[in-house]
Amino acid sequence: MGGITGIIAEYNPFHKGHSYQIEKAKELTKNQYVLVIMSGDFVQRGAPAIFDKYARTRMALLGGADAVLELPSYWACGSAEYFAKGAAEILDALGCVDHLCFGSESGDIDSLQEIAQVLAREPEEFQKSLKKFLKEGLSFPAARKKALAVYLENHFSESSRSQISIPEMLSLLDSPNNLLGIEYCKALSRLNSQIAPVTIERKGAGYHEKESSCSMPSATALRRALLDTKGTKATLSLLLSHAQPDSAAAFTEELLSSQCPVTEEDFSLLLKYQLLLRSPEELAHFADVSLDLARRIRREQNSFVSFSQFASLLKTREMTYTRISRALLHILLSITQEDLAETIGYVRLLGFRKESSPLLRRLQDNSRIPVITKAADYRKLISENQWLAFEKDLFCADLYESVKAEKSQKPFVSDLQRSPVIL
Repeated sequence: MGGITGIIAEYNPFHKGHSYQIEKAKELTKNQYVLVIMSGDFVQRGAPAIFDKYARTRMALLGGADAVLELPSYWACGSAEYFAKGAAEILDALGCVDHLCFGSESGDIDSLQEIAQVLAREPEEFQKSLKKFLKEGLSFPAARKKALAVYLENHFSESSRSQISIPEMLSLLDSPNNLLGIEYCKALSRLNSQIAPVTIERKGAGYHEKESSCSMPSATALRRALLDTKGTKATLSLLLSHAQPDSAAAFTEELLSSQCPVTEEDFSLLLKYQLLLRSPEELAHFADVSLDLARRIRREQNSFVSFSQFASLLKTREMTYTRISRALLHILLSITQEDLAETIGYVRLLGFRKESSPLLRRLQDNSRIPVITKAADYRKLISENQWLAFEKDLFCADLYESVKAEKSQKPFVSDLQRSPVIL
């Protein structure tokens, strides 16, 4: 039976760049199947996904994926390190995945792994430099980059697998997909996993590029265009045919005829309620929320207008908008730092292609963690100490569904009643 390539994604939403990655992943690894670990209804940048996890699963299957599994909410909403750690743990625990394929701006797996090895081992010299630069007031990304520079200058040699210079290697840390790829490699290294990382040079628009007119627009550009209420139906059809594979575009157009896209602004009142409910000390218990940030939240609460406006108001030179947004999302969803430290003990099937049924049998036969196909049976399938994590997934899905149903004027459907998408 053919091998399995894993892809970690959000598909927020799915576009041609994603289908290109799936196709290229099969070509490079010579594996038969592509298995996707995908975020649920809330994503790593600290916001709800524009479409729910079942709609995005269908897009992924239409775009060439063989099966989609859910990355639990604790890790899907975490920083790049926790996001990568959680997804890599699942892929490794499945016991049958041969490769992890990800996109990067560099396309150079040796250089990404070179950096990942240092960050995974955290040599004493590196740790000392990192602490020194943090004490000097640098943000964590800046301090880590400087500490890495010091370490590489002392230990980088011509015998390195990488063929680029130290300045070129350090510049890899300035690009979002490179950074995430480094975190994937770091996570696999710490797990001592047999999964081989493979990278594909990112094609089309940059990760944060907002222009939707290029041949492969970014998810950011596509979200922005989908939320533009001024466009006509014909304009929307043209956009989708330009940005998504034909089958996914047809599904998205049909979806939009009955369902409104969801944004962080739809959760503004719910967030404000949570902020008013707790003291600064209580807020500081949530992931990514320092006591200083919690006190600033309380000082500025009278200026709260919306989710995004408040995140912008709280942003500082040391704390980016995304970091603040993620902190606010953790408050909204009641996710603590202790939650992120948990070990993943299950994975949930969101959808698969009928022709890929042998892949599901391999997962069931090889996985060291339960693969949940029917949510209502979770207490029979997973250990009691994992119930809380799974129930958090259900809460997140039901919260999202509540907002989506209200916005689209559709009946609410509990996540416990949902079945995997089958094509």
